[in-house]
Amino acid sequence: MQNLVKHTLYLFLWITGLTAAMTLAGIGYAWFSSEAKELPHLEWLIGSVIIEVVVVILMLAKKGMKYLPDTQTDKEPKDTLKFMEKFISMGTSATVVSNRVSWLVGDDKLISILQSKIESGTRIEIITPSAVPEVLREKLKGASFIITKEQVSPEARFTLVNGDRSGAEKLAIARGVHPDHEITIFDNNSGPQIIAMAKDIIRKSKELSNAA
Repeated sequence: MQNLVKHTLYLFLWITGLTAAMTLAGIGYAWFSSEAKELPHLEWLIGSVIIEVVVVILMLAKKGMKYLPDTQTDKEPKDTLKFMEKFISMGTSATVVSNRVSWLVGDDKLISILQSKIESGTRIEIITPSAVPEVLREKLKGASFIITKEQVSPEARFTLVNGDRSGAEKLAIARGVHPDHEITIFDNNSGPQIIAMAKDIIRKSKELSNAA
């Protein structure tokens, strides 16, 4: 598929180049030749060059955009919680890696969404370095709480959905604090290597938890 797209782009570039060359040759002939007559089709050539350039730019932009991650900046904690509710609902599994879970304890709506996903067969994992409050364990029965017991809290904060479905993964990485809390969303087009590293962190965290 990628070869087909590449060859199509090359074809458009060749057509655009040839049309532009013909147009420039006609303009040069009309401009410099004293014997030149009116060229009735010159405006069509110029118009076609403009259209082809626009089409090529749009195609390249469309192809390139899918390799760029989506980003959003949240000014309020409630905006981040709304994003998490929507993001986790997109997958058949979700793994939340965070240096604390206090943000989750006070969000009954997100807890309700997580619990409904668990009841429908979705695998929910929460990886954190410190013990999880018992009230949260009671509200999220069926979720897996992975406690790494690390002395230094990790800086990584991310959520991976569809981690067990190769090619369908989506990864949301958070950084900063409100009102400049930024979330970057990757998929297998925009960040396959980053998703692979997130999976490695999850695997290592589980190994660390089992060893502790």
